Amino acid sequence: MTVILSVVIAFVVGGLILINGQLSPLEESASRYLGLLSKSDGNAACSAMTRNAQAEITATYRTESCPAAIDELLAPLTAAERSQLAETGTGSLRTSGRQGYVSLDGNPLDLSQLVFTNVEEKWLVSELQ
Repeated sequence: MTVILSVVIAFVVGGLILINGQLSPLEESASRYLGLLSKSDGNAACSAMTRNAQAEITATYRTESCPAAIDELLAPLTAAERSQLAETGTGSLRTSGRQGYVSLDGNPLDLSQLVFTNVEEKWLVSELQ
């Protein structure tokens, strides 16, 4: 009985979110991050990432800073492709403890998923996949 009630409540709440056009905090974080990338705003994009993710992307692109790594990530894209990033659709959302997973529709960076970590009630990007 409790399981059925939980499913009904989840369905009603999910429906209300869709009706109101509101995004979940996790989906909102993903959309915001993609928007920052589309604007080539490396400083803001890096501030939306965990420290480990900042260090990883900096090492991957062998740059002096996370914003410089974001510049390198976006360098192959045309202006039109960068602006398309903001229009990237999100698919399934999943959480497991402090981790959140947002699948992405086709996009110019060929990202399939953004992984987030909830740090002090804020979803921060912890991995680009």
